[in-house]
Amino acid sequence: MKQGYVILIVIALLFISMYAFANFSVYMEKRKRKMAKKEEIRKEASRLEEQARKQEERNVKWKKMDERRKEMKEDLKRLEEIKNEWIKKGKFKPEKSKT
Repeated sequence: MKQGYVILIVIALLFISMYAFANFSVYMEKRKRKMAKKEEIRKEASRLEEQARKQEERNVKWKKMDERRKEMKEDLKRLEEIKNEWIKKGKFKPEKSKT
């Protein structure tokens, strides 16, 4: 009788181990999918942050270019005014274009 219980326990442990082995592979597959999804989300967030940073750098660059363009226009306007004053005073005579 005692050996019957031992055999019954061994068979029960066998079925429990088969059940655990089958479910362990399913669990590992779900875990891999979840980790892959987290990694994908992290990469997407990183990519979006990088895009935002690069866009901000472009905005700063364009702002500097616009400021420099305005300064250049103001300088040219100021030089044109100085030239016109000199023409009025007779200190400067504009050259005739050859074309």
